[in-house]
Amino acid sequence: MLRSAFQRLALPTLLAVLSGTSLMAAGPTYEGSTTIGENIIPQAAKAFEAKTGVKFERIGNLGSGKGFQAVMAGQVSLGGVSRALTPAEKKQNPHFEVIGHDAIAVFVNAKNPVKNLTLEQVKGIFTGRITNWKDVGGASAPINVITEFKAGGRATIAAFKELALGNAEYGPSKEVDKPHWCVRAVGADPNAITHASFAFNEPGTAAVSVNSVLPSMKAVQSNAYVISRPLILVAKGAPTGDVKRFLDFVLSPEGQQIVKRNFLPVK
Repeated sequence: MLRSAFQRLALPTLLAVLSGTSLMAAGPTYEGSTTIGENIIPQAAKAFEAKTGVKFERIGNLGSGKGFQAVMAGQVSLGGVSRALTPAEKKQNPHFEVIGHDAIAVFVNAKNPVKNLTLEQVKGIFTGRITNWKDVGGASAPINVITEFKAGGRATIAAFKELALGNAEYGPSKEVDKPHWCVRAVGADPNAITHASFAFNEPGTAAVSVNSVLPSMKAVQSNAYVISRPLILVAKGAPTGDVKRFLDFVLSPEGQQIVKRNFLPVK
């Protein structure tokens, strides 16, 4: 009978029983914003593991909306949201920490002579009202707008719509899945334009100034660059254990130095 009972145990459980030790809890998991998930979490997770021995089990980049849903459903321990939380999200009483601030840059091909756009011109281009570069000081050529999937719950789409378009609807665009794919597409097309976190700057592209202000940490800090947003980590409830330790780490001087590589830290 004893042998039969042992056979029913999974190997990790059997080893724990024989050694008299408890099973190790799974490490933290992350889902959400690509901006946070590609430019902060991997580096922070590596440094956190070196410091504590705790390893992240999974890092996903399905977008802020899906990340928030996943953490509130208990599917992951941390969600990343690269925009302000909506009133509906706040009503769910999540625990959240602002870990930094980001500039959403407007990228054009590096060969494009247009180096500055007014906020009104940016709105005109992305809503489809302005369709030729000659109307904003460039050559006579069609403006090829590239965006992430507009219905995909991506934070950059939502934040840019609010901050740059005044909540007007987007016009036609070529839609691709990831922000860095948008920027790379602009690098390959002299007539293209997109928006993405400044952290996704790619060779062959250039961020234009908006209202004569280039995106930078200093411009975000002074509010001179108007298309900026918070970077937020969300937990379902008051964090405990390794999740709390990781949030504390990201907000520590060491963690904020990692944030500072591409964004404006909060401390």
